[in-house]
Order: sequence, then structure tokens, then C-alpha cells
Amino acid sequence: MNSTREFSPGLAIRGFAAPRSLSEFRLLAFGMDSALLYPGAEALVDACKAAGMEIQLAMGELSDGDTKLALLQSTCTHLGITLAQTVVIGRNASDVPLLRAAGLGATYHAEPAIAEHAMVAIHTGGCDRLLEVLALHKAPAAPGLDLGVLDALVGHDAAKFHKFARLFIHSMETVMAEVDGAIAQEDLSILAAMGHRAKSTALNIGATAFSQQCLLMEQAARAQETAAALSIAHTLRPQFAAICSAIEQRLASGSHV
Repeated sequence: MNSTREFSPGLAIRGFAAPRSLSEFRLLAFGMDSALLYPGAEALVDACKAAGMEIQLAMGELSDGDTKLALLQSTCTHLGITLAQTVVIGRNASDVPLLRAAGLGATYHAEPAIAEHAMVAIHTGGCDRLLEVLALHKAPAAPGLDLGVLDALVGHDAAKFHKFARLFIHSMETVMAEVDGAIAQEDLSILAAMGHRAKSTALNIGATAFSQQCLLMEQAARAQETAAALSIAHTLRPQFAAICSAIEQRLASGSHV
């Protein structure tokens, strides 16, 4: 795992640049028994619900880590999401498989041997301190996006624009799924490969800022700079969502540059 640094007194983070957006996630799961009895848990749940997330409580009633992980996986399958879209908070040894599999694993007042498996370790205060490194952001506008580049590439043909825009979205959804998995596994080789694959594709539609981030991720991953590569990788999905939103608005409007 990456080295841990103190984010604020009693709160440590590992392997990412805070804050991360709650919009990256779809599920909050507690590994602890009687989760809502812990200080701050209700405030954390309320914030996650407001962000449109599903909540899975009291997985701590299950007997072992493998059973907990199986429940988390089945819940993700039911919701149609990946493990990378989950936030898990726990404190016991049986929570370690959850912490390692989740998109963001956090521990609450856990022993050091357990906390070392988490991206966030809350040592003082309530569970809601997790919100210090999670922020609810609206989907940003897509910076550095000029769809006129794609329009010129297809000769200002509306049908071709529609076709290639859809191909871009489909192709990049595959890339983003690979990136999500690579983040969970801290697989630098996949992050490098996906950065290399995506940077040129993004340029073809005029997504210059997104392309630059893909290039930076590729370079950091090839240099074995784990923390930097993961930090950049975490920014890609919100940027991709903004690009998709801009494309969908363009297609829905029927406007033609």
C-alpha cells in the first residue's frame, strides 16, 4: 500500500488526493455491527443519501470477511455497479476484504494492523469525519472540450458526428471500467495502457484537457509513481461524465457546428 499521511488531526489518508467527489460512488456500506449506533454515522448516511447513493447497513452481523465481501459483491451486481463505486467503513479484521475491494475503504477507530488496509483512517471523532475527504460536487462543465474538432473531422456530417460520438462514449466506457478496476488493484500497468489508449481518442473529439490527464496518468504509471497515477485516475470518471453530458446535449439539440 502507499504511505499514509495525516490529512487533519486524527484523520489519515493513503493513495489519493482529497477531496474526492461523492458523485464517484453509488453505495455506502458499513462493515461494523449496529452501524448507526456509532457517532456520526447518521450524518454520514444522510449526506450519502443526498448524493443519491444506496446504503447497506450492519454487514458486521455477518460472521467473516469472505461472507461480507460476497454480500458486497452481490449488492453491487444487483445495483449494476462496480466495487470501485463503493465506499466501505469498518473497524474489525473481518472488514479487511471489504476495505481492500472498495473504491474507497475507511476505518473507524481501528487497530493499526487493520487501518493500514484503508484509504482513510479515522482515529478521532465520528464516522462523519469521512466527509472531510469526500465532497458533493455537481458534475463539472467539461473543460478544454471543443466538439467542433469532431465536427470538422467528420466533414460537418451530422450522421457521422452522431456515429463517432457514440463510438467514443462506448470506447471510453470500456476504458473507464478498466481504470476503475486498476484503481482498486493499484495496477499501474493497466493505468499506463489505458492512459495511452485514451489520450489520442480524446483528442479526436476535441477533449484536450481529458487527453492531457490521460497522458499524465500514463507517464506517472510508467514512472511507478503510484500515488500520482491513482490521484489522476480518480479525476477521469467525473471528467468523462462531463464530456458525455456535453455530447448528449449536443445530440439532443440537433445543433450542427
